[in-house]
Amino acid sequence: MSVMAAQKINHCTIAQKYRYDARFADRKYREKLSGSRAGINMTKHELRKKDGIVSPLIEQGQSPYQIITNHPELDMSVRSLYTYLDQGLFTARNIDLKRKPGFKPRKCHKTQITNRTVFEKRLFSDFSELQLSSFVEMDTVHSSRESNKTLLTFFFTKEKLFLAFLLNRCTKGAVRLIFDRLEKRMGTYEFLSVFEYILTDRGSEFGDPVALETGLDEIQRTSIYYCDPMRSGQKEVLSRLTPCFAWCFPKELVLNF
Repeated sequence: MSVMAAQKINHCTIAQKYRYDARFADRKYREKLSGSRAGINMTKHELRKKDGIVSPLIEQGQSPYQIITNHPELDMSVRSLYTYLDQGLFTARNIDLKRKPGFKPRKCHKTQITNRTVFEKRLFSDFSELQLSSFVEMDTVHSSRESNKTLLTFFFTKEKLFLAFLLNRCTKGAVRLIFDRLEKRMGTYEFLSVFEYILTDRGSEFGDPVALETGLDEIQRTSIYYCDPMRSGQKEVLSRLTPCFAWCFPKELVLNF
């Protein structure tokens, strides 16, 4: 009986190969978990039934507090009722409330992040739990009000290295473009080793952490954390350098280079 010799294979025969990134997978899991909890915890039938009670009373001039107090079967808080009215889930609108037209909407600082969900698992308390000996501080320095150009600054706490990149506009897209350029030049894994953890403030230009954290090949390239509100001093070095920037770049200076 003849025996056929086995052919030796020196390479992998799998056509498509996949790399498992645990940190990226965990972030995607948390995003899906958060998304699954979005919306209201109520069926259409329940919403229609509650609308039949709430809307007529709102039109009669009753306040949400009065409605909730007199109708415990609604099984919701006053805050939830205000939220549903603001979202337009009921036939009655928030403008139908007697005192609503008399209040002005709260002013939100245009340069601050308005989407509070981005801070989940990215607070300064979460950052402090890591007890890092090396990380990167990130901030922006604005020039004259007549110019849109801004400096994106980094400080490496271990290496004592300071870097600055010129942005044509102080936007989320401009910041991400710098990240993409650095990753493309350095390589994804080299970028990850250098910019593994970044601490920044709550400026609107840093309001899309997922875009900054996700690399060109959909691999998580960094982790973004935010200082507490009105506590930009938690970026210890860059906060001390700010007066120096103000001296080097006075408000009347226009960065046109």
